[in-house]
Order: sequence, then structure tokens, then C-alpha cells
Amino acid sequence: MTDLAVPLRAKDTEPRSRDQVVLAGLLSLPTLFLIVLCLIPLFLLVQLSFAHREDGGLWRAGLELTQYRQLLNPQFLKVALFSFTLALTTAVISVALAFPVAYFISRMKRRAQITWLVGLLSTLSLSEVLIVFSFQVLLSGGGGLVKALVALGIMDSVHSLYPNFAAVMVCLVYLVLPYIILFLYPAMSQLDDDIPAAATTMGASPARAFLTVVAPMVKGPLLSAGLLVVIFTVGSYLTPLVLGRPQQWTVGILISNGAMTTGNLPLAAAQAVALVALMVGLLGLVRLLTRAGSPAS
Repeated sequence: MTDLAVPLRAKDTEPRSRDQVVLAGLLSLPTLFLIVLCLIPLFLLVQLSFAHREDGGLWRAGLELTQYRQLLNPQFLKVALFSFTLALTTAVISVALAFPVAYFISRMKRRAQITWLVGLLSTLSLSEVLIVFSFQVLLSGGGGLVKALVALGIMDSVHSLYPNFAAVMVCLVYLVLPYIILFLYPAMSQLDDDIPAAATTMGASPARAFLTVVAPMVKGPLLSAGLLVVIFTVGSYLTPLVLGRPQQWTVGILISNGAMTTGNLPLAAAQAVALVALMVGLLGLVRLLTRAGSPAS
């Protein structure tokens, strides 16, 4: 028995090792792709942030902290704080709207679910440029929305509804909402209908059961969705540039102006590195909160 078991075990391990080699080969290409398109540009960005700035928009390699000291500039801190506040507010509104929508879509019949999902996916085919300029036309004084509000007596006179903070916020929510609904849909589909039904039979209203039972069960996906919105909107460029005033410009516009207008590439690189570092810190915080709320902890 022992002599026969050894060859059989060797034959069993050969397909497994072959599958592992094939899997490693398949994963090597995406890994190389991420390294080339993510890590190498990030390395060059960090290197540029320590470079020495010269006149005429030029720079030479160095190891200076001058650019990072300028991050304490009150103007940059003010813009960065506004950008983070705008992104966080957009995240809260978007997740609050997407959460019940994704839940109710997941409870529809299969054909209705497919119709909704296809409709949401079709909205993603529109570019950000087209959406932003469509909002610009819609919110202008000659747009149909303003004329309808004047006809209904909601507005006293015809005037443009932009540039302002509300226009920027509404457009950003419109941009990210389909992504968040599609992101939350798989988690909503895996929820057991018996749990909120049991809470309802124990005296909880449907709204209370939804907020106190369903919401804690998907705490991790909700936090991840909020983080996704923050990452997507904290450095937004076109929307605040077109629909907002200079007071509503984000750090993305500040970085672009520093690189293209003043020609201070090392400072723009340092600002971008600081923004990436902030996002990495938020990602770590969300992971900690998600682990703290998991049953394994």
C-alpha cells in the first residue's frame, strides 16, 4: 500500500503545480501592466517633487524639500481643505442616494434588474466633458430648466444657475451615482430577505429595519463606496472649472495651473504626491474600519 501511494501522490501534485504555473503566467501580465502604468509614473512624480526648480519652467534632478515646505502655504491648505470637503459631501450624498436604489433594484424581478443595470451602464458611455457641458447648457439663463422654474413661479426672473457650489455638487453626484449603484448592487443582491422581514415581525418599521438592520450588514461596501467617490472627486478638474467660481476650484485645478501656467513642475509634483498620500491614508483608514466591523474581529 505504501509503495503504491507514493506514485499516486506524485501524479496528483503534477496537475496542481502545472495549474499554479499557468495561473502565475496569466497574472504576470496584469502585474507588469500595473507596475509600468502605476508605479513607474508614481516614482517619476516623487523624483520630480524633490527636484530643483530653475528659471524658465525648467528643473534639474536634486533632493530638496523646498517644494514640500510650500505645501504649508495657506492658499494650498485652503484649496485642499475645500477639495476634501467637496469630495466628502459628494460621497455622503451619492452613497445615501445609491444605497436604497441598489437595494430596491436587487429586489426586483430578474428582467427588471437587467433593464436597470443596462440603463445604468449606458449612462457610463457618456464622457465627463459631454455631461459637464450639458449641465452648463441646462443651468444657463436660456436653458429649459430656468424657463420652466420661472413659468412655475419658483424663480422671479431668468438668470443662470451657475457658477456656484450647488451646480458643482449636483454635477459631481450625477457623474458618480451610476458607479456607486453598480458597485453596491452585488452586495445588495447577497442580502437575505428573511433578516429584514424578521425585524419587521418584531415590531420595527420597514424604514427602521432598513436603516438599523440592512445598513450595518453592508457597512464595508458602503465605506468602500464612499472612499471610491472621494478618490474620484477630490482631484476633479473639469466640473469645478466650468460650473464653479474660483472659490470652488479644487486642488486638481491648482496643480494644473502650477504646472501649466507658472511652470513650477516640482511644486505641482509635490502637491500631487501629497494628494496621493492623503488617499492612501484614507484607504488604510477604511480598511481598519471595515475590519473592525467584520465578524472575524
